[in-house]
Amino acid sequence: MTSLNLYTSTTGGGKRDIMRAFGDGAKLHDVEVNDIDRHQYVKSNFAMIFAYKSEGTDTPNHKFREEVVKKHNDNIFFVDSNVLKSYENDIRYFRFPKCSIHPHEANYMIDGDKSRNNQVIKDMNIEIKPWRTEGKHICLFLNRGIGGFSTFGKPCYEWAKETVEEIRKYSDRPILIRSHKHAGTSPQLAEDKKNLDYILSNYKDITHTELGKTNIHDDLKNAWACVVHTSTSGTVALLEGIPMFATHKACFSYQWSAGKLSEIENPIMKDRTNFITYYANSHWNLDEVRKGLLWSKYVS
Repeated sequence: MTSLNLYTSTTGGGKRDIMRAFGDGAKLHDVEVNDIDRHQYVKSNFAMIFAYKSEGTDTPNHKFREEVVKKHNDNIFFVDSNVLKSYENDIRYFRFPKCSIHPHEANYMIDGDKSRNNQVIKDMNIEIKPWRTEGKHICLFLNRGIGGFSTFGKPCYEWAKETVEEIRKYSDRPILIRSHKHAGTSPQLAEDKKNLDYILSNYKDITHTELGKTNIHDDLKNAWACVVHTSTSGTVALLEGIPMFATHKACFSYQWSAGKLSEIENPIMKDRTNFITYYANSHWNLDEVRKGLLWSKYVS
């Protein structure tokens, strides 16, 4: 009998319910599901953890996530956030990648199925807006601090400094830097923030805001382009018709990146026809997951 271990000990609160919904769906396919609420590895065919180990974090929770990943290789599922979370209303969507938490390595079982496209568009109230050909400023949307599992060792303000320096070789447009709302301060983050101080002191037409202080859609109003490292906020820009430049292939929407920063004044407007299919095949609501629709996609 196929077995699936849900390591609910890798998170807490309502996030565990997301994992259990995945387990409920697997049970409908005669899978033996075990809820492991302790930091103890138990052998099984498949495993699920919440998110992944953040760089620079060695708490027992994060170290255990890493242990489970190493022991399961490709037969592991993760829970990740909705890249279009800012559009959510009553129905929440999540990603459940297999093999890896990183989009460029993950298996979302994307097969071109368009049967859920209209449902997802309705639930999320989204549309692909025409490419914008006018605009004033350039948005820089930063990753979280110096940690997280999506920074790939690049501190956010160091990335911002390098990116501003590169952009200024090709454009003098105003730049809006939007920081992630950091969970807490640390000596490493304080040191990295000196890069932000340098930017604001040495470059003209730079403004800075933080997540929670402004709305992402307001920041994108009249934007010419948006630049991200791997931040999912780049997908919002893409949907809004704003050319998006991603500097790392782990960005969820990297395949629609508008080119190199040297092309920021002449962005490549790629065909987004298949974006909704790509999004719908990688995002699922909990009702669908509980009904086993996602599990059937993985095992079919």
